[in-house]
Amino acid sequence: MRKSFSVLILFALAVSLAAVVCARSVATNPGASADTSAAQAELPLVVQLKVDTAFAYCALEMTGSYDQHGAAFQQLYGEAAKQGIIGAMPFGIYWNSPSDTPAENLKWEIGFAVPAGKTPQAPLVLKKWEYTTMASLRYTGELGGEGMGKAMGAMYKWIGENGYRPAGPMMETYLSMPSPNEKGVFVGSMEIIVPVQKAPAPKETKNQ
Repeated sequence: MRKSFSVLILFALAVSLAAVVCARSVATNPGASADTSAAQAELPLVVQLKVDTAFAYCALEMTGSYDQHGAAFQQLYGEAAKQGIIGAMPFGIYWNSPSDTPAENLKWEIGFAVPAGKTPQAPLVLKKWEYTTMASLRYTGELGGEGMGKAMGAMYKWIGENGYRPAGPMMETYLSMPSPNEKGVFVGSMEIIVPVQKAPAPKETKNQ
C-alpha cells in the first residue's frame, strides 16, 4: 500500500512540472523578471547559506527539452517501484540553461534521496550530491512565471553580493504536493539550491 501510494503521489506531482519549465527560462535572465502577484509579494525572499552533508540519490538522467518532465518523473517512480525502492519527495538537477544551450542539448536529471545500501538498476543510476555549501531559498507560490523568476533572480543577486559564485548545478526540491489555485495555476513550496564557493578577490591594479 505504501509503495503504490508513493507512486500515485508523484504521478500527480509530475503533472505540475510543466508550469515550472517556463519559470526556469525566466530565472536564467533575472533582470527580465517582473513584479509578481500581491499575495506572493508579501512573502519575503530570504536566501541563506546552507552547509549540509553529501548524500546518495537515485537519478534518471535526461537530455533534451524540459517538456519531458512529466514523463520522466513517471518513469523514475515507476522503475523505482519495480525495484522495491521507496521514493522520497523529488528534486530536479539542471546542469546547463536554455539561455545559452539549445533545447536538444540540455542536460538535467530528476531524482530522490535513497538510504545507504540501496543500489538502483538501469535505467536508474545511483549518484551522489557532493556539494555541501549552498545558497538556499524557500519559495511558496505559483510554480511558474514571474513569481519563480523573481525568486531565482533574488538567489543569484544574493550570491554575487555576498562574495560567492555558483559552483555546481541548480537543484529544485519539492517540499509539498502542488495543487491548483483559483486560476488553475499550480501552487506549492520548493527549496531552490545553488552550490557556491567563495569568489576570488579582485586583483588590484597598480598605478602606472
